[in-house]
Amino acid sequence: MKLKILYFGVTADITCKDSESVSDIPDTNSLNDMLIGLYPELKNANYRIAVNLEMIKENTVMKDGDEVALLPPFAGG
Repeated sequence: MKLKILYFGVTADITCKDSESVSDIPDTNSLNDMLIGLYPELKNANYRIAVNLEMIKENTVMKDGDEVALLPPFAGG
């Protein structure tokens, strides 16, 4: 199973990447733990997770080909 991770704002600054691919991640909690292991500064960063353009509020099971975005806080109007 392969996922595409997109980074924006502070998460892109921390990772020094706009995107990357990861494999064999079962859910968003596992993904977040893995990313914090790779990029420890993410632990203190403020961001939300979106899966396939949908903001999530709880752990979400991942499927092959899912696109996950790490989004900083933003305001709309």
